[in-house]
Amino acid sequence: MGIFLSKKPEKKENTSNKSTKSASLKRLLFIIIPVIIIVSIIGIIWFTQSSNVVSAQLVINYGTVEVKHEGSNWVAATSGMLLYQSDALRTGDDTFASVILFESSIIRLDSNTEILLKEMIQQADTTNITIEQESGRTWNTIQKISGIDNYEVQTPTTVASVRGTTFDFNMTTSGTTNVSVINGTVNVSRLINGTITETIEVNENESVVVDPQSNVSLGKKPFVKDEWMLRNIVEDETLREQLKKELYDRIEPYIPELKERYGMTDIELEILLDGYLKGYFDLPPETPQWIRDIIESN
Repeated sequence: MGIFLSKKPEKKENTSNKSTKSASLKRLLFIIIPVIIIVSIIGIIWFTQSSNVVSAQLVINYGTVEVKHEGSNWVAATSGMLLYQSDALRTGDDTFASVILFESSIIRLDSNTEILLKEMIQQADTTNITIEQESGRTWNTIQKISGIDNYEVQTPTTVASVRGTTFDFNMTTSGTTNVSVINGTVNVSRLINGTITETIEVNENESVVVDPQSNVSLGKKPFVKDEWMLRNIVEDETLREQLKKELYDRIEPYIPELKERYGMTDIELEILLDGYLKGYFDLPPETPQWIRDIIESN
C-alpha cells in the first residue's frame, strides 16, 4: 500500500517497523478526534452534491447493459451515462459493470443481474439510497466519506441496510439470498409480505442466508471468498488508493499545522486516512473554531 506523502519516512518498513506502526495506532487514538474533524469536513465538502437531485454514473467494464427509465422500455446503456432515481439496469451474459455514487461508493453488477435505483434522495443533511435487486449478484462498497447516511438493498424477502461497509448480495435462482460482509456491519432482515419479521447483525467475515421457504431463525456463519469476491476486493483496494491520494492532495495545505499542533507523524497520517476511508471514524459533533475558520476561508 503506497504512502502518498511529499516527504517519505527515512527508514523502510521491516519487522520492527510493524511494532512501531502498532504503537503509532495506539497513540493515534489520543489525537484522532481533533485531527479527523478537518479530514471529515473536507471530505464531506468534496463529495456531497449541492443539488437535491442525486445522480449516479454507469461504468461498463465489458459486456452488455440495458437501462430502463421510468415509464420507458429497455434500451442499450452506454458507459459513462448518468443514472437517476427510478432508473433500472440489467446486465447480459459475461458482463461486469459498476454504478458510481458520489465519486467514492460503488455498486458492481455481475452477469445476469437486474437492479432498480428505487430511492436516491438528498434532503437537508440526509442522503438515502435504496437499491431494489430483482435478480443476480451485486457487490456494494459504501464509503462513509461519500456522505450516504442510509443505504439499503432490498428484495421481496430480504433487506440489507448499512451506513458504511462492503458486502456481497447474491440472489439465487431459487429465491434464496446470501449476504456476506467483507468489512463493517450489515443489518439483514427477513421480510414476509412486506413486513420485517426478524433482523440479525452480520459482521466482517460473516454471512447469512435468507431462505423464503425456511422457518428457521436467521443464523450467521463464516464464508469462503470465491473468485467474484476476490476480484472485487482487489478493485476496492485500487479505488481506495485513488481516493486516499485525492484526499491527501485535498488536505495537503493543512498538514504542516496538523503536525505542529499534534506532533503527528507520516505513518499516523497514513493510518488516519486509511481508517477514515474504511469508515472507522465518524465526524465528532463539536468542531473547533480554528478548523471552521480554515474551511470557511477555503
